[in-house]
This record gives sequence, structure tokens and C-alpha cells, in this order.
Amino acid sequence: MNLLRLCQRIINPTRFTLNRQLQQLAVANKTPSTSFSVGQELHGYIVKEITPVPEFRLTAIKLQHKLTGCQHIHVDREHKNNVWSVSFQTTPKDDTGVAHILEHTTLCGSEKFPCRDPFFKMTNRSMATFMNAMTASDWTMYVFSTQNQKDYFNLMSVYLDAVLHPKLDEYDFMQEGWRLEHEKTDDPTSPIVIKGVVFNEMKGVFSDSHQVYGRRVQNSLMPTSTYQYESGGDPEAIPTLTWNALKKFHATHYHPSNGRFFTYGSFPLSDTLAFLNDYLNKYEQQKTKVISSALVEEPRWNKSRSVKISCSPQSFVVDPDKTTTVSVSYLLGSIRDTWETFLLNIVCSLLVDSEKSPFYKKLIIPNIGTSYSPDTGFGRNTLNTTFHVGLQDISKGDVDRVIKMIDDTFQEVAKQGFEQSQIDALIHQFEISIKHQDENFGLKAILGVIYSWIHDTDPIDGLQVTKYLERFNKEIKTNPRLLQETVEKYFLKNNHKLIATMNIDEEYAEKKKQKEAQLCQQLISQCENKQLIYEKGLELQKRQSATQNVDVLPTLSITDIDKKVVRIPIIQGQIGNTYVQLCEQPTNGITYFRCLLNTFDLSNELKPYLPLFVNVLTK
Repeated sequence: MNLLRLCQRIINPTRFTLNRQLQQLAVANKTPSTSFSVGQELHGYIVKEITPVPEFRLTAIKLQHKLTGCQHIHVDREHKNNVWSVSFQTTPKDDTGVAHILEHTTLCGSEKFPCRDPFFKMTNRSMATFMNAMTASDWTMYVFSTQNQKDYFNLMSVYLDAVLHPKLDEYDFMQEGWRLEHEKTDDPTSPIVIKGVVFNEMKGVFSDSHQVYGRRVQNSLMPTSTYQYESGGDPEAIPTLTWNALKKFHATHYHPSNGRFFTYGSFPLSDTLAFLNDYLNKYEQQKTKVISSALVEEPRWNKSRSVKISCSPQSFVVDPDKTTTVSVSYLLGSIRDTWETFLLNIVCSLLVDSEKSPFYKKLIIPNIGTSYSPDTGFGRNTLNTTFHVGLQDISKGDVDRVIKMIDDTFQEVAKQGFEQSQIDALIHQFEISIKHQDENFGLKAILGVIYSWIHDTDPIDGLQVTKYLERFNKEIKTNPRLLQETVEKYFLKNNHKLIATMNIDEEYAEKKKQKEAQLCQQLISQCENKQLIYEKGLELQKRQSATQNVDVLPTLSITDIDKKVVRIPIIQGQIGNTYVQLCEQPTNGITYFRCLLNTFDLSNELKPYLPLFVNVLTK
């Protein structure tokens, strides 16, 4: 009753009204035209395909470098926040984390820019809106964005030289990967331990129960493919990686023919291609296949499997009798099939993503556990898509009960289907998400297509989401059981099913510590000259403390920066008794509305209900 009174008090229709003025502000830009044509050759590239994508007001241009064969996608769009990235397929064949360590080591200086950590040092010499590098399960990406054209080419030069011509110095490998070193570097009597940036980073990862769970589930669901390995590196395996193996991995995987280049925005494509060609024309196309295991799909199981996982105790536990996690995982379709991936994404979202979802009603509302298991949802970061659903913080005695509830829920959905209102709401949100475009659209675009592009799927096809939405609307009208049949095919009749349970091991951390100590002693015993450990430690310390010559890095001058401040015009007005600010922008047909309501004169009786009111209002 108090919430109802609060609603009537705050949202009073006499206090403000909407006007058609708001509805008329949804302005859309045109899809840019292009001067390029299919078959055209320029700066060592050939234009392979040109595709307008009107729903995103862009034109996608697919190119190929003639000498190296590397792929390049340019998204031509009237947008000031330009994006550049290069991605390499870096599928692991062991748990040493070579791709992750290489990502770190490439950023320790290159032939043209022999300066440690150029990304960090460029922050004071650049106007970049984003700079990063990331390693996924089967690819590594280097990406930046900026609104300044001079800065764009400065950053491109740093990135290109870093990935194609890194120094890969032995001491940089020791710093970023792993090394034996005295606990106190300058004290040869102190214990010898294992150190390294990635080594310590992954120790932290493997101390997090959620991380342990998600990674072990992926490894166990695909136990014979490249995904059986930890791309970030397992601390127990990282110290087996050698410096020579790192250099070999770079020579093989960071060749331009294994790269996918992506550019986005309004800067001239021709200038970018000319710049890239200066680097790429020194290479030839690799004759041998770079990856031998990356494109091999996991063989399908004929019956379900299970895995038990251990983790360390958590710092905060709601109920000490409820610390178990359980989930059921399925290997689904190939990410190369864009329509199948689109359809599965819809089905999986309907299953778990809202309070109307079947699994939310069956698993969350009964309060058996605190929340979904860490890996719950649709996964598209591997060659085959996946789906996971489960609960965390349950009692051990409820494991079988939860598994049965999951199976029963799939049966019910296959029989009864989803609520039409839930389907309509999801499609509406999907349509809104297509139209909603922010300053990071270019970054989201490359992160959206790279998972399939790295497996030789057409990335432009991944941008054309409207055609798949139209196909979905058409097919569900023709076949009202489309979603139910999808559930039957991929869940009820799918034997590639993994049941994972995780329980706390009070000695987990101690066991890890003992294994690390044993590994350290083993490595020490293999070292013929222990004095060298001390000497290399001192040399690394000396290099780390040496002053870096940042002047080798490119920078912007005052003349490179536009002095003109872009001001967004705002129309000040009044609708009824309410002051209104109107801002006309190219919002692709969407009207955005924000309202501030005065609660100053609310009674003290109602004020405590404001947080709850806001929460309920936005559901």
C-alpha cells in the first residue's frame, strides 16, 4: 500500500506530460556511399566485397592483401571514434599460456620503438579513447580507438611494430612469463621462488572459485580439442614454457597471413591501406597451415559425463551448509552457422535471462541456492557454442534435485513452449539493441564478429543481424513450434552433456602451495649453475629500474589537436509546468527519455521506500 501511495505521489500525470516534440527527435543518418568497387586494387590490396548494412548506417568493405593473403574488414561509417585492430588465431596446444605470455611480451618494446610498455607510455602522448590487448581461448587481439587522425596513425605504427617486430628479449620473457629468482633479489641467501607477471596473474585467477569452475567446465566439455587447454596458462604448467618456444610461437602465429585486420570509422581507408602495406609487403603468404587443431570440432558424445571440481573456501559464505555449485552444460552447434547461432542465442536467452524465464522460476524463486552458477547462459567464445545452467550455494543433498529440476524444465519447455509475452519482450529488446548505438559501437562490432571470423566465417554476415531477425519472425509464424523443436534437438536429444559439481576443499590453497614448492625445487635441481639465477635476477632488476627513452615513441603536438570545441545544441523549453531540455541527435529512430522527479516534499513515512520503489519501477 505504501508503494502504491508513493507511486501516486511521485508519478502524478498532472506534473508532466510528453509531447510529440520528443517523438520527432529520433533522427537517423544515411548509410555512407563508397568510392570503392569490387575487384579494385590499391596499395597492395584487392577489394573482394562491398556490403551496405543500413540498419547500422554503415558500409562493410572486405579486402585481402595480395602478397600475404591476410583479411581486412573496413566498416565505413560516419563516426568520429575510429577503431583499429589486428587479431591472430592463437590456439593453444598445452597449458603453458604461451599466447597470453606472448601478448604481454610483445608490449615490452619493438625494433622501431625499443621502449618498455609502450601502451602505458602512450597514454600521455595520445588522445586514444581505448587501448588494450586481450587473449581469448583461441585468438589474441590488439585494439585501439581514437578520434584524432594523427593519433590514429601514431598508434597504428606502435601496434604494428609491437606485433610484427617485437624484441622478445629473454629478460622480458622472464619478467612477463616466469623465472626463478631469489625472494629478495639482492640477497642470494634468501629462498629461490618462481616469479613472473603472467604466472602471478594466473595464480590469482585459479584462486577464484568462479574462474576455476568456468575454466574447468570448458576444459571438460571439450576434452580433445584445443579448448582442453588453458589459454591463459596454468601456474603448474607455465614454468615449462621456454623462451625459444615463445619465439617460435610468435613466428608461426603472428604472421600477417594468420591475421585479421579491422578498421572502423570515417578516416580515409586508402591512407590506412597504404600505411599497412608498408609493413606487410615485406612478408609472403605462409605456405603451411598455421593451425592444425583449431578448426577441429569436438567429437560428439554418445552419453553424458560428469566432473567434480574443488575450490578454496570463499571469504564470505551466506550459509556454511550451502557451499556446493552444480550445473549442466551442453555442446551446441557450430559458430560458423550464423543462423543456428542466432536462433540458439534467442532460445538460451528465453531460458535464463529474465524473471519470466523458465529456469528463473524453477531454480531461483524456490531459493534452493543464492543465484545461478557462474557459467550460466549461452556461450559463443569457442568453435561450438555452449549452454550452461545451474545453481551455486546449494547443499550437497540438493545436487540430484537440482539436476532433475533442470531436466524437467527442458521437458516442460519442449512441451509447453515459452510465454508469448516473454518472446515479444525479448525480440523488442533485440530490435532496440540493434538501433541503440553508442560511442563504442566500433569496439563492440569487432568484439562481436571476431569469435566467428577467427573460424573463417564471413564477418560481414555477422553484422547483418536484421536479416536473421526477419527470418526468425517469418519462420516462427510458419512453424509456431520452432523454439520448442530447438529445445528438443539441442537439449533433450543431445548426449553431449556435462554435469559439473564443485565443492570446497579446506586444503585447496595449501595443496596449491605445496605443488608450487615441489615444482620450484624440481626447476632448481635442473639448473646447473645456481649462481646464474642470482645474477640474472640482478640484471633484470637493473633493466626494470633503467630510465626508458620515451622520445622514440610518436606523440601529438598542439597543432595536431582541433581547438574547436564541439558543443551539442540543447533546446530549452517547457511542457505544461515542467521544464524540458530537447537534444536533436542521430539516434537511429530511437527517442531517449530521462526524467528527474522531485522527492523533496515526500513524507518521512514514504522516504524509506524509495530504493524499493525505484527497483520495482524498473522491472
